[in-house]
Amino acid sequence: MALAITEEHADLSGVVREFAVEQGARAAARRAAVDPPVPGADPDPLWKQSAGLGWTGLHLPEEHGGSGYGLPELAVVLEGLGREVHGGPLLPTAVASALVARHGTDEQRAALLPGLADGSTPASLAVAGSIGSDGRGDAGPALGAVWAALHLVRSGDDVVVLRGDAVRVSARDGLDPSLGVAAVAVEGSGEVLVGAAASATRLLRVLAAAEAAGGARATLDMALAYAKVREQFGRIIGSFQAIKHHLADMQVRSELAVATAWDAARAEGDDGQADLAAATAAAVAVDAYLQNARMNIQVHGGIGFTWEHDAHLYLRRATALSALAAPLDAATADVAARVAAGVRRKHDVALPPEAERFRTTAREFAQRYRSAAEGEKRRLALEEGYLVPHWRRPFGREAGPVEQLVLEQELVGLGLPNYGIGGWVLLTLTQTASPEQIERWVRPGLLGEQVWCQLFSEPGAGSDAAAVQTRGVKVDGGWRVTGQKVWTSGAQFCQRGLATIRTNPDASKHAGITAMVIDLTAPEVTVRPLKEITGHSMFNEVFFDDVFVPDEDVVGEPGAGWGVARATLANERVSIGGQRAGFSARKLLGLVDRHTPGDIGLTRQVGALIAEEAGIELLNLRAVERAVIGAEPSVEGNVSKLLGAEHGQRVSELGMRIAGAAAVTGGEPDLTLNYLYQRAMTIAGGTSEVSRNVIAERILGLPREAIMN
Repeated sequence: MALAITEEHADLSGVVREFAVEQGARAAARRAAVDPPVPGADPDPLWKQSAGLGWTGLHLPEEHGGSGYGLPELAVVLEGLGREVHGGPLLPTAVASALVARHGTDEQRAALLPGLADGSTPASLAVAGSIGSDGRGDAGPALGAVWAALHLVRSGDDVVVLRGDAVRVSARDGLDPSLGVAAVAVEGSGEVLVGAAASATRLLRVLAAAEAAGGARATLDMALAYAKVREQFGRIIGSFQAIKHHLADMQVRSELAVATAWDAARAEGDDGQADLAAATAAAVAVDAYLQNARMNIQVHGGIGFTWEHDAHLYLRRATALSALAAPLDAATADVAARVAAGVRRKHDVALPPEAERFRTTAREFAQRYRSAAEGEKRRLALEEGYLVPHWRRPFGREAGPVEQLVLEQELVGLGLPNYGIGGWVLLTLTQTASPEQIERWVRPGLLGEQVWCQLFSEPGAGSDAAAVQTRGVKVDGGWRVTGQKVWTSGAQFCQRGLATIRTNPDASKHAGITAMVIDLTAPEVTVRPLKEITGHSMFNEVFFDDVFVPDEDVVGEPGAGWGVARATLANERVSIGGQRAGFSARKLLGLVDRHTPGDIGLTRQVGALIAEEAGIELLNLRAVERAVIGAEPSVEGNVSKLLGAEHGQRVSELGMRIAGAAAVTGGEPDLTLNYLYQRAMTIAGGTSEVSRNVIAERILGLPREAIMN
């Protein structure tokens, strides 16, 4: 929901947002739109107040008047102010001071940083263009130029710092006057920050992405608030599925913006990782802000198109940031270029001291496991809780987030089994079955003596898991079950399945369901594999022809099966959300090299998908970081299934375009197979449409769609 994860950052974020609201940052942006500032004007009073709070020097060394923090804290400030479309010279001044601190000489730092830190010397920034080698010429549009006492302009690989008397500033009719953009022509000499141009681009992208993350969230909140109260056709518009899906997509974009901006602010070093993270954030976060700002107006309808409404202020800001601070084409091209050059973003989660204790025990187990006889390895892992370490004892170790992270690192390569769907079912049994049932089913399942599947979907139900028509009739000692299940993954290899059965047709839809374990080896059960569009058979139809299910195989109470099903579906959706795309976006770069070398347009599209893929991984990383430090969970996990499924399709579809004829004539068989397979991913485990409804209703709090007579 916000960049801040730690308690300290959350406190800072709260202070910034309270300040921006109470001091009328949005009203200042509106004033600038009505009466644009001209060169030589004083910044809005909010500038001095921000400087007085120390935000202009937050990231600078204390010996030069700063607070000694870093880019992560500055990003938190920019995000909070971005929620109220705060303008003024903070963005260019913050980048300027960071450049001086990093690339300036001792003399330059001593001379320039105190005024930048205390706000008495606002700065402008122009890095999109470049002045000539003679140090003269048009520097192009500069952020904050109308107020600036210092002007930083690009000159090749360097950045030149110029005083006001060395430049000519010309006002322009800009889309967002609150940013103080003006044309800067260099007419005198200045001081050179050697090799600072790349840093300028990176820092501007990072801080623009942080502001964009705030703006993307603000526009979502604005649209959401309106959708909850506006009525049309006698209904709240937020109950319409079309509006829900718009808002769910805004939520997804907002989460991606936060995740990528957060990572870019943390990235350090000169190995290309920081530049890759910044380009990724620029490609994802700033574009997310722009799309959300547009959709905010759409959701508001006519009122959103009026000057009086604030929606256009956000649209102006998002568009200006996209053009001046983080152009999408340049960012996606940079992502592709850096990944093609072998740069990979590496993430290390800081673990507490107890991690070493877990590491020692894990290594000792790994040694015993490798030494054990082949037929005893799985039993040894089960006895010591390493098959499913996050489960409760006696099957798992009740491993918390720290131990789970250590085990992922230490047990890689051991070949421990992945239970897939069977694991979701077995975990559900530990949560809902009787002790006798747990002993009878779970241990054999974990040892591989029984393979399990999930028997929920039916021909007339699909994603509506409660629309069960398979009937169970009570008989002496148990139930007679008749009906059909479909889309059952791996049923042809399974001996047991957890099924939802309609046992009370007179009860309400959710109350008349009973959960039962079906013996798939019974003669009354027929499993028929379904040949899919890939030519393979992963799914199955399963027919029950008066199969007998004893009472001791009923899980929970009769009629209470929906709760059992919901537990399994929760396990399933979390697991699916954690999966990565079957055909990574990075592989598309090889396709470009083979089939469309030099096509910059396709390369940029690949870069956009690589950035999106990184954002999905970062959502999971943020969830891990929260868990490790004990912070409250956020909503990252709720959007990952939707994102992952649709991302996988976008990757395979672009791959087919790149490969062209080769993709349909056998030249790229892995790509072609993945392209066909990915069609299932927005259906399996709940369709993308259902996922959007879940996000809209359970996370955003929108009402369910009314059933029309």
